[in-house]
Amino acid sequence: MTNVALVVLDTLRKDAFDRHFDWLPGRRFDRAYSTSNWTVPSHASLFTGRYPSEVGVHAKNLYFDCETPALAEELRDAGYTTRAFSANTNVSSHFDFDRGFDAFAAPEGMDYLNDENQFNWKEFNRTTDSTGVEKYLRALYACIRDDSATIPSLKTGFDLLRKDAPTEYGGATDALELIRGTEFGDREFLFLNLMEAHEPYRAPPEYRTVEEPDLTNSVGDISIGEVDGERTKRAYEDCVRYLSDIYREMFEHLSEEFDYVITLSDHGELLGEHGAWGHEYGVYPKLTHVPFVVSGEGLSGRSSAAASILDAHGTIQALADVDGESRGRNLLEPPSDGEFLAEYRGLTSWGKEKLKTNGYETEAESYDRELRGYVAPRDYYGFETLDGVERVGSADAPDAAAVTDRIRRLRDDLDTRDVERNNDVPDEIKDRLEDLGYA
Repeated sequence: MTNVALVVLDTLRKDAFDRHFDWLPGRRFDRAYSTSNWTVPSHASLFTGRYPSEVGVHAKNLYFDCETPALAEELRDAGYTTRAFSANTNVSSHFDFDRGFDAFAAPEGMDYLNDENQFNWKEFNRTTDSTGVEKYLRALYACIRDDSATIPSLKTGFDLLRKDAPTEYGGATDALELIRGTEFGDREFLFLNLMEAHEPYRAPPEYRTVEEPDLTNSVGDISIGEVDGERTKRAYEDCVRYLSDIYREMFEHLSEEFDYVITLSDHGELLGEHGAWGHEYGVYPKLTHVPFVVSGEGLSGRSSAAASILDAHGTIQALADVDGESRGRNLLEPPSDGEFLAEYRGLTSWGKEKLKTNGYETEAESYDRELRGYVAPRDYYGFETLDGVERVGSADAPDAAAVTDRIRRLRDDLDTRDVERNNDVPDEIKDRLEDLGYA
């Protein structure tokens, strides 16, 4: 019986990982890339083994509503106990990312999104147009009539109304407590998303070398307000040092309970490269190049073969002996040459609105277009920008026209799912996204 854990260290850059996670054992895949520049589409790929455009879960549709089976659904059907902990608002039951999980936990202040005993705030938020006090009064009436835990539900509603529910992001301490308090059995699958490296770059006081910076409020190379670059970079580094230390403790517990632990990031972060901050725009290599380590008995060494986070899906299917479709490969077998895409599907509605509201209407339209990156089998990465194709890696990389041709061929091989824009979120969810620098 094989127990498998999948741990996403959200927003962790590959170079920062290399500086601070040399202690992590396992087989390292040094040329691993995400399928996207941000959380929602990359997690859709992790959970389906498909590109975001194939399942229609990306900047234009935030909800994990595709017909493609989710990994947790496949594992549960195969007899696995499926558990999850996510500190990321984007990866919550509100957006249907709880599909297939027997238990889906979140940090305090976000737990109402996943608490089945509380009033169904997710459904209420989706079906009411009221706001503020009127919304709370309607919810009060609905809570009393509902068969849910009334007092906790009303407290949640009151916190949401006042917008003062806890907004500390990171989640690792809550995840560690959950792991310590769980009696794991055989055939267990655990998914974790930890947010320590994400904006607002909030490290514990003992790790801080600078005061917490202001949110970058950036979309591409446009920042709404001033960005203290040096302070922001140091704050990010402080957060990564903290993440390394607390994940080391967590990993010790995971290694005792799980045969395999897959540690990766869903995307990276721009810290001034290309004049930009954050990860709302583009397929730049600092966004798509991610750490990827498979830890387990006898696994060590480094691989320079091209890999994708799609391979996490394929590897877990193989370890669990689940027969399902996937574009991912089993990375524990001798790696075959592969080539992969990274996708940027345009701006979210709030990213576009942020630009327009601040007078960048032309840029909002320019940035709301598709871009793709190309992960070559060996030695280089090519990526589209508004100014053309760029390449990093081997000096022998082909010219821009050849990269464009490879991107086109891979793109044409995709069975793209057409979706209508669905970026609608209730006010309290938007508040949490604002705390993360999105909305």
